[in-house]
Amino acid sequence: MPTQRYDGLPSGLMGNVELTLPGSIAVNAQGRRFVNEATNYHDLNRVFGTTDPRSGRRANAPAWLVFDQSYLDRYAIAGSTPGTVEEWMVSADTPAGLARACGIDPAGLEETLLQFNADARIGVDTEFGRGASEQDRHLGDPANAPNPCLAPVEKAPFYAVPVHAGVLGTAGGLRTDLDGRVLDGHGTPIDGLYAAGNCSATVFHDDYPGGGATLGSAITRGFAVGEHLAATAHAAG
Repeated sequence: MPTQRYDGLPSGLMGNVELTLPGSIAVNAQGRRFVNEATNYHDLNRVFGTTDPRSGRRANAPAWLVFDQSYLDRYAIAGSTPGTVEEWMVSADTPAGLARACGIDPAGLEETLLQFNADARIGVDTEFGRGASEQDRHLGDPANAPNPCLAPVEKAPFYAVPVHAGVLGTAGGLRTDLDGRVLDGHGTPIDGLYAAGNCSATVFHDDYPGGGATLGSAITRGFAVGEHLAATAHAAG
């Protein structure tokens, strides 16, 4: 969403719901889908770092959320009112016209929609398995059958919104022991220095078990830090 700003700088809004709902796809400049759009945002973000070996550039950036009039009428996009065409939406009467307006390969987008729409009608994404898991379906539309994450993109006019990788949390940070003590380069605890939450290395080893995982681990590690500090203070008399 180009109008969104944070601290005076261009920002955006999370798009994982829009990517999951039926009647939309995400494509790269070649007009090709490159991921299961309904996957969790942690893993989805990884594919934006994929490098095209031929050009040495990022293969899936920029990317576009492509949807049709049926989708626009039913769902909000980046906080918009359903049915409202916002100034930051690109629109065209045909997929090829939309592709040209966005700098996407027209033939690639048309071929992608042909395959995707055929899959959507039977409710099975043969390319990426979108909507096959309960995790995928969590943010889908339960009223949409047979797959809450799949519907054809076919009703003109067609629309597109740019999608970029973003930063929500961390997967790195300071290494700690079980008591939350920060470790130096040799794995030795640094006296008096503790860390918990996103400033410390994730306990999930760069995986995503589910929503709130960072909060749960932060609270647990914070409790461990408190216990260790209390025990240390008690031992010191």
